Order: sequence, then structure tokens, then C-alpha cells
Amino acid sequence: MKTIPEMLSFVTRRYSERTAIVDGGKAFHYSTLGKRVSALASALYQRGIRQGDRVALLLPNGLDFVTAFFAISKAGAIAVPLNDHYQQTELLYFLDECGVSLILTSKDFAPLCQQVLSILKSPCRIFWAEDIENLQAESLGDLKVEMDPQVPVMYQFSSGSTGRPKRIGRTHAHLLFELNSLVQALDITPEDRFLGVAPFSHVNGLMRSMMASLRAGATLYPLPRFDRQALAETIEKNRISIFIGVPFMPSMLAKSHFRRPPDFSSLRLCITASAPMPQKLNQQFHEQFGIYVRQLYGSTETGTISVNLSPDIERSLDSVGTPISGVEVKVFTDEGQPAKADEIGEVAVKSEAAIRGYHGSDEWNREAFRDGNFFTGDLGKKDGNGLLYLVGRKKFLINRGGYKIDPHEIEELLESHPRVEEAAVVGIPTSFGDEKVKAVIVLNGTCTEEQLVEYCRGKIADFKIPSLVEFRDSLPKGPTGKIRRTMLVPE
Repeated sequence: MKTIPEMLSFVTRRYSERTAIVDGGKAFHYSTLGKRVSALASALYQRGIRQGDRVALLLPNGLDFVTAFFAISKAGAIAVPLNDHYQQTELLYFLDECGVSLILTSKDFAPLCQQVLSILKSPCRIFWAEDIENLQAESLGDLKVEMDPQVPVMYQFSSGSTGRPKRIGRTHAHLLFELNSLVQALDITPEDRFLGVAPFSHVNGLMRSMMASLRAGATLYPLPRFDRQALAETIEKNRISIFIGVPFMPSMLAKSHFRRPPDFSSLRLCITASAPMPQKLNQQFHEQFGIYVRQLYGSTETGTISVNLSPDIERSLDSVGTPISGVEVKVFTDEGQPAKADEIGEVAVKSEAAIRGYHGSDEWNREAFRDGNFFTGDLGKKDGNGLLYLVGRKKFLINRGGYKIDPHEIEELLESHPRVEEAAVVGIPTSFGDEKVKAVIVLNGTCTEEQLVEYCRGKIADFKIPSLVEFRDSLPKGPTGKIRRTMLVPE
């Protein structure tokens, strides 16, 4: 298997009569999934989608997302998964940056998509997911497109402190290498039952739930949204064995008071990624449900890096573990020397699943990609047993429920308001291990917090909208005029 379509063909044949996905209470066999993918791939081809074309995917977690992702790759096109919370400004940027020629979405997003396409500079069409069920008659048979495993199969974006999100193209080879190593590391089998609640548009939900489950011939139970009651009921009723999410999810469960405590005894792995899991809440989760949450480390650029599978998990709850097969992790001091045990430095990763550079930025590439390593911007240390611990970031980002937010994007939007003179956006730690967005505003006129929040609504995703707004006469700055962000965060 050298490409994603070859992988899907393999699993749909080998596990044809096993259940691939249970969506909305309805089970779909691997053979059915394969037919749906073939029909949609043929329909995309009939509508002019060819090898290398970019197709955006704007859908919640579910059977249609899975079908669409694999169909886009089967047609030889490049999938561009987009967060279904995105609004006009964000969609315009991503569609334009990728040169998207078709959006595969639901009619739930029709008003937003039609509004965006009316002002998009390049031509772009819409394919409604609701039409997938009726595609069998349009099928051209099993569409076969010859493709190079080294070409991109999807574009995702990594937000940093250097301005606009950076486009990342991961290839068939990248994804297959990561999936094979991940399935091996977690010992995933066809008997496993995956909870798919982390967004499939994000690398965590896409690779570690959706793709990993299907690669192993397991069964996927997607949930379109995080809802504590629905999640708990799904785990108990369907005897879920693997739950991979972001720390906010098990943290909320740990703090919830259920009328009847749900039975999580079927879980053999509960894993979080994208943000640290607070140790106190991890202990609470264990007390309530009898299992500890293990931490996984990865990035959009590298895929999965490491996971804490230590048998002595109680002593290493804060660790992100050791690298999965085929991944090398080093820690470097500011002087560029390998760090000693327990010495803090920048984490660097070498992996066949990692990209070799960002699209269109020599400056970013010189900074992040050196000597075959990707320098993550994360600060960490290794203990005497080789376990990796993350302690912070070199650059300023806000982590909201696992989503990395560039504060400059929100600042630019706020400063476009006619009554805002200056804006600074920071993250405020929450009890769930992530951060909430705080905006500190200097006004040049009269304006309220409610008016600023409403100004942001519809322009950026809801999770980026400040939940705290503070008005000041001026922003604290250093001698060079740089904002002292640490003075905006309460101690």
C-alpha cells in the first residue's frame, strides 16, 4: 500500500463484512463505505475534478466526512479539511490560499458558502453532501487514477506567531507512515471501537481517530459535536475501547455530576493531544471512571510524535511519553547543543511522516527545518528514562480547547473597528488545561464589550471570539514599543 486509495481498497476488501462506521445509530459495513467512496469519486470526476485539484471539505464528523475525504483522494485531488466553525473571513483566506475549485459541504452551510463564493476571486463550485446517497447511478465504475505517493493528499494549516496560518501539504507517504506506526504503537485491532469526537478537520481527530480506526479495520463511532451526555452514553452503550480527544473533553467529564455514573469499563485507552491535561483533573477522571488519561504529542507538520504508554502511568501523568516507531525526538539548548537529562530546551523531531518545509516561505523554513529536524517551537525536557515532558512554547499562541489561535489575527480584526485604537489578545488559563481568549482594548471613542463581540461574530470562528474584554487607557510596552503581554495576564 503506497497511497491512501490503496489503503482503503485493502481494508474494504479484507474487512468487507465488518462494521466500519456507526453514524446516527446506523451501521455501515466496510464494503458499503467502499461503494460510497467509489460513487462519489466518480461523481467528482464527472464534475471536472482532476488530479491535483483542491477540494475543500466543510462538514461535521460523520459518514459523509469520511466518504468525502477518501473520495477526494481516490479522484487524485487534494483534500482541504476546514473547521466547520469557520466564518467568512477565514473561509475566504483558506479557499484562496489553496486555490480551491470545489467545496464539498452540507446544505446547513449553504448561506455561508454562497456568501463566500459571491466574493471569492477565483471560480469555485459547491457539491452538496446530501446528494451522496443518490450517486450510484452516476458511477463510472471503480475510478482508478495513477498517483505518486510523494504528492500531497491533503492541505492543512498550522497557525503560528508569524502572522497568517502556514499551509502544510502532507503526502500519501506521510499519512501511511504515521498510520502504520500509530496502529502498531496503540496495538489497534479490528475488535476496537473508536469514539470519533475530536473534529475530523483537525489533525488529531482526522489521523488519530478517523484514519487510525479505518486503517486497522476497527469500528468508528463519530459524534458531530462534543456533548457530555451524548459522549458518555456512546461510550457505555457501544462499549467504546479507544477515546482520543483533547483535554477539555475528559476534563469536562471529570467535573460533571451524572445522575447515574456512566460505565467506562470498556475503555482500554483514553488519550488526549493538542494541549496539556491537568494532573488534578486526570486524577478526578480516574476516580470517576477507573482509567487514567494518557497524553499524546504531535503536530500538523509531523503527525504523531510520541505517546505515554508507560505501565507506571501514575508517576508520569504529565509526560507525553516516548516516540512512536520511526520517529526521533531530541531536545536542544539555546546554544544548539543536545540537552542533558532534565535540561529544558527546544524539541526537535525527525520523522518520515513530517513535512520538509512550508509552502512559499523561505524565512519560516530556515527557522523551523534544519539538519533534517523540524524544530517544533515547544520547550521540553527528557527524564532519565527517556520520557518527554513539555513545559511551554517559545512563541506566543493561545490554546483554546486544542485549537491553536494566533492572537495577531484577532488583534487585526479588533483594530479594524472604528472605535478601537489598539488591541492586544492573550490567553488566560482555565481549569480545563486550555485557555480562554482575552482582549485588552484601548478605545478612541465609546464602545461596549457586547458591541466588540458582535463585531467579531461571523468574521472569525466562535472559539476565537474573546470571552473576556478589558478596557485600558494604554497597553504596557517595553522600550522598543513591544507589548508586554505577560502584564496583561493576571497572576
